[in-house]
Amino acid sequence: MREKNVMLLHYLSGVGILIFGGIHLFTVFFTRPLGETVWETTLLFEGHQFAILEVYRNMLLASSLWFLLLFTTFHGLNGLRVILIELFPNRAVRSATRYVLLFLGFALMVYGTRTIVIAHMIR
Repeated sequence: MREKNVMLLHYLSGVGILIFGGIHLFTVFFTRPLGETVWETTLLFEGHQFAILEVYRNMLLASSLWFLLLFTTFHGLNGLRVILIELFPNRAVRSATRYVLLFLGFALMVYGTRTIVIAHMIR
């Protein structure tokens, strides 16, 4: 993929982080039962370790978390790629960096998706 297109995706992922980060914050802080505070619905542990996960059963939150994971993973790893290319302009380093970052991005997406699914399913 040409560098111009990768940087366009980098900028679009930054916009996606703003959009889905906003959805995430809105969902966490403003979607709760009437009469209850944010503390009572999202931050109070009520004696068991998974009490905070009640809010993660919201499908809007789970999907916004996945898109936030996607955009932040791409944006962060592409930023790291650009920094490494600037520091080490050698072609061999550039090729190795691409494969290492692709593997790292894949691993982050798999682990993050697994975590979101588990948090969404725990009862």
